[in-house]
Amino acid sequence: MTPTDYDGIAGLYDSYAVWDHDVAFFVDQARRVAGPVLELMAGTGRVSLPLAEAGVRLTCVDASAGMLAVLSRKLAARGLHADVVHADVRALALPAAFDLALLPFNAFMELVTEADQRAALAAVAACLRPGGRFVCTLHNPAVRRTAVDGTLRVVGRFPAEGGTLVVSGFETGGSPVVTRLQFFELFGDDGTLRWKRMVEMRFTLIERAAFEAEATGAGFRVVDLFGGYDRSPFDPATSPSMIWILDRAAA
Repeated sequence: MTPTDYDGIAGLYDSYAVWDHDVAFFVDQARRVAGPVLELMAGTGRVSLPLAEAGVRLTCVDASAGMLAVLSRKLAARGLHADVVHADVRALALPAAFDLALLPFNAFMELVTEADQRAALAAVAACLRPGGRFVCTLHNPAVRRTAVDGTLRVVGRFPAEGGTLVVSGFETGGSPVVTRLQFFELFGDDGTLRWKRMVEMRFTLIERAAFEAEATGAGFRVVDLFGGYDRSPFDPATSPSMIWILDRAAA
């Protein structure tokens, strides 16, 4: 399946990806380890910048050169440092030097096939020291699937250069791959539509038992499973998220 064109929306991403409800959780996870931290599918640095500001020794990986270019500019503008690596999470070529790997914002679900998911888990495990931890975030399929109904929903209206950016989209499928058509519309101050763009996105709803089997098959042990960033226990019926805390078994 064709991956999302993040290079094409790299210049728009920070206009609407303004959520920060998970940032404190990831900063806390990073502060619990003494060694370097690997952030996967880091994008433009929504989580990376707060980690770098907290003094974390950070390596940021993403498959989109456009998103990483934005991240690099932001790091430089703030006088922050992180190693920025253009790589596919399924084929990392990094040493087993990390105490912690983070994969925020449910981005693992963009690996839509089981083969891709298993390859990514194996690659992450290979980057961790024995006993190193991996925090991987997923939507809870039972809750997330309720929005996969073909209904057009507005994500929000956001100030942008030249006017107001309106982001909306609708989703179909869900058994297990979801196809999302996301629309970006820029309106001038007079309400006139200046331009419109559509981006197709795909992600897969990964069931709890399936992910646990994949993770243990890659050499991970389940340490904890939270249902939200407040560290509430996972409830299969109501929790919005599955926040997996895994560790790599000692060799």
